[in-house]
Amino acid sequence: MHTDYSRRNFVSALCRGLCLSSVGPWLVGCDERSDGASTSGEIRFNDLTGHEIILDRPAERIVDTVGSAAALAIAVHGSPSRLAGIHPFTRPMLEKSFISRIFPEVLQIPSDVVTGSYTANVERIARLNPDIVIHWGDYGEATATPLRNAGLTVASYRALPGSAEETLYAFAKMLGDMIGDNSRSNYLRKLGDQVRTHLSGALHAIPQEWRTRALIVTVTGSALSASGGDGHGTYSYHLYRAGGINVASALPDFSAVSSEQIANWNPDVVFVFNSEGASLERIYADPILSVTKAARARRVYVLPIGSHSWGSLGPEDPLVHTWMAELFYPERMDKSMRGRMKSAYERMFARRFTDGELDEVLLMSTNGQSNGYGRFAQT
Repeated sequence: MHTDYSRRNFVSALCRGLCLSSVGPWLVGCDERSDGASTSGEIRFNDLTGHEIILDRPAERIVDTVGSAAALAIAVHGSPSRLAGIHPFTRPMLEKSFISRIFPEVLQIPSDVVTGSYTANVERIARLNPDIVIHWGDYGEATATPLRNAGLTVASYRALPGSAEETLYAFAKMLGDMIGDNSRSNYLRKLGDQVRTHLSGALHAIPQEWRTRALIVTVTGSALSASGGDGHGTYSYHLYRAGGINVASALPDFSAVSSEQIANWNPDVVFVFNSEGASLERIYADPILSVTKAARARRVYVLPIGSHSWGSLGPEDPLVHTWMAELFYPERMDKSMRGRMKSAYERMFARRFTDGELDEVLLMSTNGQSNGYGRFAQT
């Protein structure tokens, strides 16, 4: 995710976690679609900057200029049918994700709605005739003004104060609000709350000095970047929900680092973000990184891509936290990961995943060479 990846570039490229599809059968009345959304009536809601949005009817055509909205939209809406345009950062993840196998039409959605990183292609967006456009509110009103001047309705996303989870849940709710159906966004919050309670109960007694010290690193050619931040950070909160500590907590968000810096931190576990060029050998074969505790103990793992890229914000975050916790504290955690995945995917996508498909998500052929990964093997 690189050379021109600023903090926001990385977040929206990563937040592309495609997601929670159908969560079960939905009753359909005279004013509902088969996906549970209302088909009539005015829609009112606030976006994440607090602006009130008014639509004449539930949104049928949505354009995402952020990068993360497309992922959550498929989760919250149950399919990609309402997406009229997506950010180009989203497409590579969709190509790797099993979402493109479940919904192959997702790869046909136009992805030329921005130029550069986040400059809206207003003329192209207008031709797509959207009911609403999702805009990155952290860039300010100046970037939304051209869209509004073109007569387009704009709803803004921004990171909220507090935890990354609250931003995720609020964003999911906004996406549900715009179609008049929050069934799936409510399920997403409930699932996250359940797993968080479970992990807190299993891991709360671990003293701070015994917590696993971990790092999420992204490889871009010869360059390395670390996911900085603490338990509230967009890039780092996963480590803390799993009971760990981010060795890069002092760094802002997504930061360039050297092999020497990582060796100085000497993490117990290293997660390699699943971007182009990601591999375990990048760590194991590096003359400097190979002497870290993580490398010497073979505790280096490539982060999977399920419905979204693990290590970014997305609907599978509860599974990500369970997976990390089992790797951090195998003696304290039961071997529940595959069962949790099967249950969650069936509920999310109304599809029963085979053991072979779970192997692909978990990257068993890649991560199987690392310490302790056999706990995720088929039984």
